[in-house]
Amino acid sequence: MASRTFLLCLLVGLLATTSGYAKTTANADPAFDFYYLILMWPGAYCTDSKYGCCVPKYGYPAEDFFVQSFMTFDSAENKAVVRCNSDKPFDINKLESIENNLNHYWSNIKCPRSDGVNAWMSAWNSYGVCSGLKQVDYFKAALQLRKTADVLSALSEQGINPDYRLYSTEFIKWSVSQKLGVTPGVQCRNGPFGKQQLYQIYLCVDKDAQSFIECPRLPSLHCPSQVLFHPFHTWMLNSSSSSDAHRILMPTDGTLRA
Repeated sequence: MASRTFLLCLLVGLLATTSGYAKTTANADPAFDFYYLILMWPGAYCTDSKYGCCVPKYGYPAEDFFVQSFMTFDSAENKAVVRCNSDKPFDINKLESIENNLNHYWSNIKCPRSDGVNAWMSAWNSYGVCSGLKQVDYFKAALQLRKTADVLSALSEQGINPDYRLYSTEFIKWSVSQKLGVTPGVQCRNGPFGKQQLYQIYLCVDKDAQSFIECPRLPSLHCPSQVLFHPFHTWMLNSSSSSDAHRILMPTDGTLRA
């Protein structure tokens, strides 16, 4: 009898220890080193998209850089940290207080017309669950960092504007660094006139999701020495809900608007 009592006490103790360890592990610091905040210039996306761009279902986006991704990254492993916790399902209702800002600055302008929910869900399920932040705080952090960076103004202050002109890639990096104190990564994509155009700005953010840092590493980004900065205006967006509707063409397509 005494032996059975001892074994029972031992089993209870082991279960308590295991439970305590699981709780500690769940609350441990997230296993990533920094964030990539990837900002997209919509003018570049629209000119190189097969179907152009569409007005999202819930209003016009800002004529500014959008948040494209807020990615948790492991520097040692040289890869994104994704899908860490399956017990934190995406809940759109938790974003109600910031949904207007999301529609403006984390917008989905793909055609056919849609809302941004799938993009936000993908961001949360891929990276947000790895951040250690509450869902709304993850998106708030990305939006605030985009606002703080204010890349469009940083470029404009140095005479770089979306006006079809060619600008030095290094000058673009320098202009952003003058405002933020860190050097960004720059990614380009195919543009009009056979030129490459400014498409994405990569900024690295500390693990607390509050401050910009020099990037410990950057992915392989491709830009020539000079890139075109294409205009973007909301009138360039197709307002039709049909996927095969006649799209509104960008000015560099050589046609007038539909």
